[in-house]
This record gives sequence, C-alpha cells and structure tokens, in this order.
Amino acid sequence: MKIFKLLFLSLLISSNAFSQSPQSSNEQEVSSESITPSEIETLVELLDLSNEQKDRVSQVLNGITQKNAKVSSMNLTEENKTQIFEGNKQAKTSMILNILNETQKAIYIESLSH
Repeated sequence: MKIFKLLFLSLLISSNAFSQSPQSSNEQEVSSESITPSEIETLVELLDLSNEQKDRVSQVLNGITQKNAKVSSMNLTEENKTQIFEGNKQAKTSMILNILNETQKAIYIESLSH
C-alpha cells in the first residue's frame, strides 16, 4: 500500500511539473516577441535608420528572439540558459554594428552603456 501511495504521489508531482512547463515558456515567448517591435522602433528613432537598415535590424532582432524562445523552452539549467542568452546578446550587438555606419555605431555603442 505504501508503494502505491508513493507511486501515485510521484505521478501527481511529475504531471503537475510538466503541465506548468509549457505555460512558462509560452509566457516568455510572448514577452520576448513583444519586446522586438519596440526595440526596432527605438533603434530607428535613435539611429535614424534607412529602410534597408531597418529591415536588416528587424531580421537580426527577430532571429535572436526566436533563438531565445527556443532556448527558454529547452530543458537546460538556468546557468546554461543564461550563458546562451548572453552569447545571443553579444551576437545581436555584433550583427547590428555590422549594419550601421560609423556615426550610427558610435551612437549605438553609447546607448548600450546606459
């Protein structure tokens, strides 16, 4: 009888843990997707981006957002996720800098330090 109770309890706990996992990753995906348009508009205003630059920056931001959403849903330790997110942040900065002219680069780098 004790074994039955123990199995039932472990089944209950594991089903509860699995049922909560997709909700949190969906919430993270929604919040990260909502950040991108405002970030794009902020960069357009701050850097006076051309339409071509805006399109390329949008592609970079959307790509990073998708990567981060996938990482959020992966079964990794928080430390590993944090390392991946930091790497993605650095890659995003590097890719955006490659799109900008020298004047825009200076403004962008200064905005990152604030």
